[in-house]
Amino acid sequence: MKNKGRKIIVEEKFKIPQIDARYEGLKKTKPGFERTIAASPYFGSKVKDKILVPDNKGTVDVDKAYDAFRPKTEKHISDEELIRQHGTKYYDFKILNEQKREEVLGIKYEEEVKVEAPIEQDDETLDLSFRTVKPTESHIYYRDPEPKRTEPVPTPIVKKTIPTSPVTEPAPELTPTQPVKEKEVKLNLDFDLDDLEPTASPEEVAESPNNYQLPPLSLFKHSETSTDEVPEWVIEKKEVINKLLRDFDVEGEVVNYVKGPAFTRYEIMLQSGVKVNKVSNLYDNFQMELRAKSIRILAPIPGKKTVGIEVPNDKAETVYFGDIVDESFVEDNRPLRVALGKNIDGETIYKAIDDMPHLLVGGATKSGKSVCMNTILISLLVKNKPSDLKLILVDPKKVEMSFYEEIPHLVTPVINEPEMASIALKWSVDEMERRYDRLAKAHVKNIEDYNRKASNNPTLEHMPYIVIVIDELADLMMTCSSDVEDSIKRITQKARAAGIHLIVATQRPTVQIVSGNIKANIPCRIGFRVASFVDSNTILDEGGAETLLGKGDMLIKDNDEPIRVQGAYISDDEINDVCDFIRAEAGPDYIFTHADLQKQMAEAPQYKEAAQEAESTIYEVAKYCIIEGQASINSIQNSFGFGFNRAQRIVSLLEQRRILGPKTGSTKGREVLVTLAELDRMFGREGNEEEL
Repeated sequence: MKNKGRKIIVEEKFKIPQIDARYEGLKKTKPGFERTIAASPYFGSKVKDKILVPDNKGTVDVDKAYDAFRPKTEKHISDEELIRQHGTKYYDFKILNEQKREEVLGIKYEEEVKVEAPIEQDDETLDLSFRTVKPTESHIYYRDPEPKRTEPVPTPIVKKTIPTSPVTEPAPELTPTQPVKEKEVKLNLDFDLDDLEPTASPEEVAESPNNYQLPPLSLFKHSETSTDEVPEWVIEKKEVINKLLRDFDVEGEVVNYVKGPAFTRYEIMLQSGVKVNKVSNLYDNFQMELRAKSIRILAPIPGKKTVGIEVPNDKAETVYFGDIVDESFVEDNRPLRVALGKNIDGETIYKAIDDMPHLLVGGATKSGKSVCMNTILISLLVKNKPSDLKLILVDPKKVEMSFYEEIPHLVTPVINEPEMASIALKWSVDEMERRYDRLAKAHVKNIEDYNRKASNNPTLEHMPYIVIVIDELADLMMTCSSDVEDSIKRITQKARAAGIHLIVATQRPTVQIVSGNIKANIPCRIGFRVASFVDSNTILDEGGAETLLGKGDMLIKDNDEPIRVQGAYISDDEINDVCDFIRAEAGPDYIFTHADLQKQMAEAPQYKEAAQEAESTIYEVAKYCIIEGQASINSIQNSFGFGFNRAQRIVSLLEQRRILGPKTGSTKGREVLVTLAELDRMFGREGNEEEL
């Protein structure tokens, strides 16, 4: 097709794109909808040209501007007049000539186009030295003839690849990451922890903190598969969602999707005027058609004009702890920054405990809660020396935190008894008050300023951070709820500036365990999969956790909209390797032991009052409990006429003497641990059995 020396390549039939400037998005039509693509005069159809209609508010010639939309017989300016004025009737497309392209883009077309063979059409060879755009729909491309040259035309260089071209240059820019990987490979340590022989005793090492070495990152595993690959089922589920929307007359379609380690989020663009709750109301239909155990609908996605549907992947991918920690994480000068996992975009999620400043973790059994607690603790241990961080670990189940026994970071051995935990929390409150006195004398406001000042002042003693981790709050609240709750409230209210932080976890997120006073002072929450909306609302103050997938799938809420994260996995062997490495570097350096806690328990007011009871009264109550086969405060009150406080003191004393078992939470009362003969021997009353 020829026109006055201009070569025109026509694909199908030329048509003017229909543009509705009232909104951005999908164009509404009666049978359905379809997006339109506008051709940019600079970049073709790859970039949307938003200036599509000439501006007639100024001095623009309206006749000339709208002639492109008028029939040929009704044009105000004829083609002959345009050719006379501009040399061509397609004057609007002169912007695509070689000179203008080089001025605007700064790229010479000869450097980026390679033509292997000419294309013939109508016995005429077309010159394809200009860059064409890969056609996606019906478009038309024009090219002005080259200006006449007075000098001989040089030899074409279109078949030559120029290394300095901006088109061929980006590939080498990715190579600087290679030396870093080689350096990480060299960090692999080949040693057996059992064969390590420390050059000094644990006491000498503990006295010399400069000799302490942080655990190497080579102890952690890395994933072998890549999460960037998009399998076929991702596209299939996209088509299922689009079909379901059409079936229910919801005018919208999936415009984007993002595949994460455990789930994929599909983003639906709705037409203008369509209610968002139309998508939310189709929750059950989506779950059935997608054959998903559970889905999560974000209507809309915060900060976007789309509705999100999060669908579980057919095959979940594990995020290993070694994938989210590196040398930059260890050396970032944030001692309380921990690595939690990856979000749907593949970005690593870090949280600083001193910014939280306290954390509440809730989730059902086998939802990933204990693994999350281990990743938090290991994140702290790989970054901090014992002189910079101290830990108080409370583990009523006695098995979750047994890995960390005898490491130098512990304030006291791992606590398993609820009563000892209550005393340790009271010590933390007293330590908080002592630290505030030291901050006031140094005229500083927080621990960061104090330690910065202490580094230049030898008279000031360095203060380490203290992190208190309670693995199961429910067990503590059942045994000594009042003392534990009072200590937690005081720590969460004012301990941040003193460098004391609290992490609490529970698998029973009820209002009896996680009271309103505790939640009010712990703004940062992590919710794992729970059984119901009520439990999710207790942890996050909103729903969402009941639709999670489990196995590390969690919602993190920190004074903002919750974000969904796939938690990192760390194995027991990796935890053991890290703790063994730390124990080889330094021995335990406890501030107080369990014996000190038991001594303080004996001096506590409730135990001292119980000790003041007459031995005969205690013996009679114990004998009554043995005869009944169980013990409860109410039965002792009714049988002996005691008040509640006195009966409680006697039961506490019997429990301390191992005559009665601990409180179990059942309605049957406490278990009796001794026989009548053993009771007589304990009180020196052998031979009195016949009295009964």
